[in-house]
Amino acid sequence: MTIRTTDLLHNIGPCHTTIHWDAPAQRLFGLGIVIALPVTCEAACASQLLLLLDGGKLRSTKAAEIELRRRIEARAPELPLPPVVAATDQTRNGDVECTDLLTIMTVLAKSSSRVYLRDKEPNLASIVSGRRLVLIVPKEVTL
Repeated sequence: MTIRTTDLLHNIGPCHTTIHWDAPAQRLFGLGIVIALPVTCEAACASQLLLLLDGGKLRSTKAAEIELRRRIEARAPELPLPPVVAATDQTRNGDVECTDLLTIMTVLAKSSSRVYLRDKEPNLASIVSGRRLVLIVPKEVTL
């Protein structure tokens, strides 16, 4: 008896399985910390960001970038965050909002869309109004 491959292929068709899951209103694990510049912060450059932080004088572009990077690098190890933190853009009931401006700038500068990396080189172009991250941290962490 000979079985041809073509005789078996007629039973194979496209898969019609759909997986559907409704996420609960609250996080099952951990706490979400919402990181976003306040709506009033329309700053576009390092000098304007420094003005928002301390109201100092306007600086040259290069000097402002150096100072902002210095502050971000100094703040990152002070944060009670692990070296790597998962990030999302979805909020849930019970998430808290971070209000410290330097912390917000630090997290935005050291994050991609999916992860915060404490030891990452700061990307000042990531500190923009309208960008929002939600860090998923253990419930004991507060910013």
